[in-house]
Amino acid sequence: MPAPPPVSPRLHDPRWLAARDDDPLEKARLAEAVGAAELLAGVADGGDTAETALAALPFADDAEIALGPLADRIATPDAPGAPSRRRTLATILAIAGQQRRQREPLDLEGARRCGQVLLRLAADASLPREERVLAVSAARALAERRYVDPARIPSDLDPKSR
Repeated sequence: MPAPPPVSPRLHDPRWLAARDDDPLEKARLAEAVGAAELLAGVADGGDTAETALAALPFADDAEIALGPLADRIATPDAPGAPSRRRTLATILAIAGQQRRQREPLDLEGARRCGQVLLRLAADASLPREERVLAVSAARALAERRYVDPARIPSDLDPKSR
């Protein structure tokens, strides 16, 4: 009989439990305490822990390192128990839309990989409009940082000018 999967330590960690409520300050405290790498591990846990991690990620000082792994998660259809693509796109947008810091990129290749996934999703007319809009917005935010060529961002969802 195979051994049961290990229980995540995040399920009983008081910092993670406190961050499950709607208080953004608790999410910021969690992000400051554990950083983006640990929050990504929480995303991998699935369920409530993943939702808490996604909500806290934009508050992490090193949140940019999550762009590549989050893009990898949304590059394929939603897996059972995983956060929805829409929720993950909203987190990517929140990270990408942050004010640019005066430092070297933390994960240049991951950010570029994220940009490529966003461009693909933004152009996919079979996806729900809300997901495409989030992908376009996040791609535009990454274009401001020069991770994405703005000319490649689809504009078919933009309001038509009169």
